[in-house]
Amino acid sequence: MNKRFKSMRLGLAVVLCLSVILSACSNNGNGGGNKTADDSTSKNANAANADKNAAAASGNNAGGTTNASKDADDNADTPKLDKVTLRFVLLGEAPKDNDAVMAEVNKKLEADINATIELTYIPFADINTKYPLVLASPQDWDVIYGNINYGSNASKGGYHEIAMDDVNKYMPLTAQATSDGQWADALVNGKIYMIPQTFKELDVGTGFYREDLRKKYNVPEIKTFKDLGAYFQAIKDNEKGMLPVDGSATDIQGIFGGLMKNYVIREAPYLTGFFPDDPSYTITGLFDDDFKAKFIEAAKTMKEWADKGLLPKNAFAQKTAAADLAKAGKSGYWANAFENYAQYSSDMIAKGWELGAVNNLTDSGVVMTRPATGNGFSISPKTSNYERALMAIDLLHQDKAYNMLLAFGIEGKNYTINADGKLVVAQADPNPYPMYGAGWWSNNRDQWPPLESYTQQYIDTKNALLEKAQPYLLNGFNIDTTNIKTELANITNIDKQYSAPIQLGLVKDVDAAVADLIARYKKAGAEKVIDEVKKQAAAFVASKQIK
Repeated sequence: MNKRFKSMRLGLAVVLCLSVILSACSNNGNGGGNKTADDSTSKNANAANADKNAAAASGNNAGGTTNASKDADDNADTPKLDKVTLRFVLLGEAPKDNDAVMAEVNKKLEADINATIELTYIPFADINTKYPLVLASPQDWDVIYGNINYGSNASKGGYHEIAMDDVNKYMPLTAQATSDGQWADALVNGKIYMIPQTFKELDVGTGFYREDLRKKYNVPEIKTFKDLGAYFQAIKDNEKGMLPVDGSATDIQGIFGGLMKNYVIREAPYLTGFFPDDPSYTITGLFDDDFKAKFIEAAKTMKEWADKGLLPKNAFAQKTAAADLAKAGKSGYWANAFENYAQYSSDMIAKGWELGAVNNLTDSGVVMTRPATGNGFSISPKTSNYERALMAIDLLHQDKAYNMLLAFGIEGKNYTINADGKLVVAQADPNPYPMYGAGWWSNNRDQWPPLESYTQQYIDTKNALLEKAQPYLLNGFNIDTTNIKTELANITNIDKQYSAPIQLGLVKDVDAAVADLIARYKKAGAEKVIDEVKKQAAAFVASKQIK
């Protein structure tokens, strides 16, 4: 076990000792320099993978170089690997050029570790029925995309346990690239059953607005959602035919979510959730006084804006999304996940406009990343090719030559790199190998060059967020609602009728409305829900201890 993983054990133990009340996970109440691997890493991985000596493997790293004669000497002492065919199961469907791309991949893989890959796809529409059938026949496959009910399948013996000693021995690039937090995400009852994604996938809601209009009307820079008020007022005062913000009730509630500073809702709206910069993993909500005060403060801001005519009064009846209204020049604001930033930026430029964005961060500026188990490969418990599968995944995920092939296809045919070092996707319609469309979603995206369409504003903003991004253990926690179904159904009805109007700024007296809401929640069994979520969260964190 390497030093980094030992430190993760200690870190998790400290976290557990700090935890008194623990937290939960699923929906987010959000408002809405790429690194490259040296081409020599393929050779390094070769030497490490062909040589089954752990010491030789540990001498490699993702950025190092190895003398060619030394590689030959090392390999001369190593028995030749028998050729194997690795049967991979992916999700989705194979694109037109998939055979051509896989021919190139297999040519490289055969030279590197004397293995080739045979692919089977499970169509998205059939995942619920066919994925369990595949797991029930573990002798028929070697590697599968493991993000479907990962924790449940792993705990039932659906996947092969992966030992850290084996990762260090057969996956030197992966061992170097994977953070302690990413390994922690993959733990199920203290054991690992997936090679998770190593790239940081931002999990942050973003509010978008017209930066050109902000500048035009000399509105101060927008750094938080609270700063939107002056911008909304400027739009109301100066732009005919455009509302400061228009959209559905969900769109407007997203602004309230932004005012709540990246509070992450789990199951019961504003009753059970967490802040992703809280090291104690405390489940908090409206039954906690400190949280209630923040909720009331946000609600009063929304009411102030609504009273000034800055928020729509017909949000419940509005069926057109704020993003569509914004594109038509009818709304000055909309929200979505951050990954839509690049497309929105291009859309604004095409119209002669400029995009502005405010990201939903905690008070300490923390950006949460999605669980590393969102993308990753698991191995069949019955495979006879366990070590070779690890070697293959190491190259497929972390060697840039494989990575680019699988994500973008064949250079010169499916994509090109322009003089600025940006990637230009082939313009064929349909593209015979659409970017990132062949089911290899866990490859290291941190190695990818920026797309030609990416604005420098987007690149700079994303890089700044990635510097602050960190995993949060409970972001991978899913709640079993079996024992609280009735209470949650009642709470959902109360939320729509009594909580939503508060969030939209439509109540006369915020304090009275919140007090009434809490009383109704209590009568509906909220305390039972809160206790159940806390109990399950505690068990989840305990399961992340290394065994």
